[in-house]
Amino acid sequence: MSAVAVVEIESIDVVELILDAAEDCFATIGVRQTTIDSVAVAAGVSRVTVYRRIGTRDELVLRVLLRITERFLRRIRPRLVAQPDLEGALALLVRDTVRAARRDDLRLLFASEERGATGAPLPGALAPLGERFGATVDVLVERFPGELRSGLSTPEVGEWVLRIILSLATIDDPSQRSGAELDAWVRRFALAGVLERSLVG
Repeated sequence: MSAVAVVEIESIDVVELILDAAEDCFATIGVRQTTIDSVAVAAGVSRVTVYRRIGTRDELVLRVLLRITERFLRRIRPRLVAQPDLEGALALLVRDTVRAARRDDLRLLFASEERGATGAPLPGALAPLGERFGATVDVLVERFPGELRSGLSTPEVGEWVLRIILSLATIDDPSQRSGAELDAWVRRFALAGVLERSLVG
């Protein structure tokens, strides 16, 4: 192999290459049918490289899930900070994330080889997902100072918001609420505990 080819290969971020390939495989052949071998072939690397750089299949799925989540949260952030208050921003975060999760069927969160059959989420997924939602809440609290109930931390609120989203996205709504009705429900019941009482509408 020439020196130029070696430099080109070394300059490629192999982890990103693998994650790109995994996303492509999930989209084209399905999450359950995607194996470490199929990702390695799609990425043009060896199976051993995938294991060394990423880890197990569950770790690969989690890395892709976190990457997609970060992308989604970055995309929605301008709309969140444009809301009139923290309540509106959190309600929008819940509503839009639930919609996105339902659209994508949360397939990655529940795609564990070991635990998927039991309906349990990927091992270790909730903590890093909660951190990402906590970071978004942190941005919102900075944008709307004094509106978060005192004594609460943004990581706690991020975890709470994530748990609301997971519940709403995975459990059928017996009331068949419209978007506006769901928004009102979220504001009344799910968000009241995290906002300063004087700000709760």
